[in-house]
Amino acid sequence: MKMHFSTSLAISALLEFAAAATCPASGPPTYPKATENNTAFIPFINKFPDINTTPSLTFTVMTKDLETLKRGPVSIKSAGMDTGSTGVMIGAGVLGFDEKTPFNKSRPGNEYLSSSGRLWQGYWVDANLTFPAKVDERTIGEDVVASVPILIVTEASICKAWKKQGSCTEAQKSNITMYPNDIHYMGVGFGRWSIEQPDALPDKVSLINIASIGGRPVKSTIHQGYVLGKDGVEVGLTSENTEGFCKTQLDVRSGSNSTIDWNMVNMAIKVNDSPYDHGPALFDTGIPQAFLRVNKDVRSHFKNVTSKAIKTHPQVAAKGTVVVVHIPNEKNPIATYNVTAQGAGKPNPATMQPSGFVLEDPPVAPNVPFINTGRMFYNGFDALFDSACGWFGLAELEETSAKRVKRATCPS
Repeated sequence: MKMHFSTSLAISALLEFAAAATCPASGPPTYPKATENNTAFIPFINKFPDINTTPSLTFTVMTKDLETLKRGPVSIKSAGMDTGSTGVMIGAGVLGFDEKTPFNKSRPGNEYLSSSGRLWQGYWVDANLTFPAKVDERTIGEDVVASVPILIVTEASICKAWKKQGSCTEAQKSNITMYPNDIHYMGVGFGRWSIEQPDALPDKVSLINIASIGGRPVKSTIHQGYVLGKDGVEVGLTSENTEGFCKTQLDVRSGSNSTIDWNMVNMAIKVNDSPYDHGPALFDTGIPQAFLRVNKDVRSHFKNVTSKAIKTHPQVAAKGTVVVVHIPNEKNPIATYNVTAQGAGKPNPATMQPSGFVLEDPPVAPNVPFINTGRMFYNGFDALFDSACGWFGLAELEETSAKRVKRATCPS
């Protein structure tokens, strides 16, 4: 079947997605009962969480330029799904584009991955992404279409300087590849805007910009958001897939022009017998290690060693160090992350141990304390993101069955 790029889906849908959600003045919303028109399950194509790999999705890409060039949808067999970044990045070469291919270059953009120093530069182009949904008790397995701008990457490089200055000279770049054919990445995180990621805005997140399920427009029926679990992602929040989650409200990012541009979730952290530090938390599917940034009065309560498990051999928390994180605070937490560091060696892959708790320098204003737990966090929790109303939820998993722990009540 020939597929046409729908301008009406890619543009008007982005403006009207919030219409289906009713956000109360206080407290979390009441989610609708699941139907074939408001939710679908998109499976991972690999094991998750896995210390060695990012969870991946498969989908096809269609843009107006591809249609103009009389080309069909491009199949992306595997794209890493990263909650630590925002936006879909596809190498120009993957789409069959080169320096001679005419396509829309009116919206230049970039993506910077600070953990690796990768800099991807190119152009944002409206696209329809089609995901094959899995048959389960909540859906009949029909295709799910998201309408978002994607970054067509025309230049890939390594530039460590970008992290500090938000730009790179040509002399500061290395490993430059033009029109790369090996980039296929999907950032689905929130609260990721920074000078490193100036385009990290909610309109770029595919999983919260669902336009249709099974060919049926869903803007009037879906509550935009997603649930992230071991087997994949459920798009569209319902009373069924949100069961078992305790939730905390998110804040809108200061200075944003969007009413759904949410900050990262708040947390309180202590290490061993230290006092608490407070700041944001990130549960990052894109990396196996954790990053820890705490003030000196907390840092003084634990020792560090040189990692043998991480290739760059950074300083990590020593064996036996206990890291405790309460979401969103220590007084009324919806969930608690409690992990004992394995030190320099390899982690136990059945636990929430990261490949190491990498120690960053104490924060200097405007930076604040912070933890990025890495993806092994998801051995202990499922996560929920309500993009329409601004709520983040966690559901603890049973160690033996990986089923959600039933809680009688949640903190209010």
